[in-house]
Amino acid sequence: MTKLMSLTVLAVLLLACMKPSIGIPPSQGPIIERLCWTSWYDRDNPGGKGDLEDLRNLRKEYPGEICRRPFEIQAVTVIGHIPAESTGQYFNAYNTYLGFICLNADQPFGKKCRDYKVRFRCPCRIPID
Repeated sequence: MTKLMSLTVLAVLLLACMKPSIGIPPSQGPIIERLCWTSWYDRDNPGGKGDLEDLRNLRKEYPGEICRRPFEIQAVTVIGHIPAESTGQYFNAYNTYLGFICLNADQPFGKKCRDYKVRFRCPCRIPID
C-alpha cells in the first residue's frame, strides 16, 4: 500500500513538472508566467463620498487591463507617492477583492481622504525565444 501511494505521488509530481509538447503554435514558442504590476490607476478624486478606486469601476473604465484575481494591491497618494498605510487614514476597503475605497465619513476630525492611485499585481505572460 505504501509503495502504491509513493508511486502515485511520484507520478503526480512528474506530470505537474512536464511541459506540454503539443498545442503551442510554433510561432509562439514556450511561455513563462510570472507576476507583473499593472499601470497606476487614478479614476476618482476625494471629493464627494471619498476616493473610490474600486475594482468594479476600474475594470469598467480600463477593460482588459486588470486580471480577474490580482495577487496584490498597492495604493499611494497621487502627490508625494506616500504609501496608503503610512498616511494615518482609515480605509473602507484595501484588498484584491474590492480594490481601494477611502470614505471621507471615516476620517477623524472632519478631514477628507487624500487622492490615491492604485496598481495590482497580476500574472503576466512573457514569450521565450
